[in-house]
Amino acid sequence: MSLDYLIIANPMSGAHSAPLLATRVQELLAQAGKSVELKVTTKRGDAEAFARQAGADAVHTVVVCGGDGTLQEAATGLLGTATEFGVLPGGRCNDFAHALGLSKTDSPEKLTDILINGRMQRTDVGLADGKVFLTVATLGFDSEVSRFVETRKLWLKGTPAYFYAVLRTLISLRCPRVRLAGDFGVYEGRVLLAATGNASCYGGAMHIAPGARVDDGFFQVCVVDEVSRITVARILPRVLKGTHISHPAVRLMTTASLRVESLDGPQWICADGETIGQTPMTFIVKPGALKIRVPQTKPQI
Repeated sequence: MSLDYLIIANPMSGAHSAPLLATRVQELLAQAGKSVELKVTTKRGDAEAFARQAGADAVHTVVVCGGDGTLQEAATGLLGTATEFGVLPGGRCNDFAHALGLSKTDSPEKLTDILINGRMQRTDVGLADGKVFLTVATLGFDSEVSRFVETRKLWLKGTPAYFYAVLRTLISLRCPRVRLAGDFGVYEGRVLLAATGNASCYGGAMHIAPGARVDDGFFQVCVVDEVSRITVARILPRVLKGTHISHPAVRLMTTASLRVESLDGPQWICADGETIGQTPMTFIVKPGALKIRVPQTKPQI
């Protein structure tokens, strides 16, 4: 008989608090009569390997407790299987969890109830040259900010860490010349950033692509044209509420696929807070790729 739940926890997530949440949910699932096992990752790639094996073993649900990078790994391992995907917001930013209507403030009891009794939602994933991403793939200024956070051990966490990285990255600001091709046609020009959203948020609920939804089969692409450092400082705080989209330098485009090229040499691409490669790169949406238990009421994002 196959396992009901496998919980995968990243011990480094959430200032090392993820295993505590995972252990409590494990206890609650067991009390509800479910067969459950907990595995803790020790290195990059473990979450993908654990999830892939769980799919092969016909485990009913793989539950991941960690940040967006850990979720990205596990989702990669589960693609193409019948195993359901569960999310416990145990990371620094939890942007994919936010898109599902889950919050780090939700109690273990509430999260457990969602895993057992929640609404089933078919959720899209993005593929960047075949690599899975769940939230936003970034190029330009926001990619450099993401790499700053990723490659340094900052005492700040979540959104404050990203704002600190913004200030540091502004010093060496360069706006690459890019060509973007999608359902909208072709865009070419110098950009501050180009963000391709499967979900609306990155960096801890920063609404860079406020119209992006994880279950609509499309990306929302947010492009900010080349602007001065002063204008960057004025626009970025508005990203917290998604009101940056009214600025004349900002344009939004919807597409199911996107080809990204840099005309000034290779540019780094980051997604889910992790570096995934360099331009040129092609993004496509894989609709309904994951089955996830979410709250009964859809989130107001």
